[in-house]
Amino acid sequence: MAYILYALKVLIIVFIYIVIIGFFMRVASYIGEKLGFGNFFLNLLQKIRKNK
Repeated sequence: MAYILYALKVLIIVFIYIVIIGFFMRVASYIGEKLGFGNFFLNLLQKIRKNK
């Protein structure tokens, strides 16, 4: 019985981490879209490739 409870606790912790990480990824995506970091890095890569 102890093993079952231990496994359930581990699964609950893993699930909580997945939810928290998913939330932070959504926040980071929203901030990245608003501030335009993605476009900045893509343009920077294009400029570096053109100079080579």
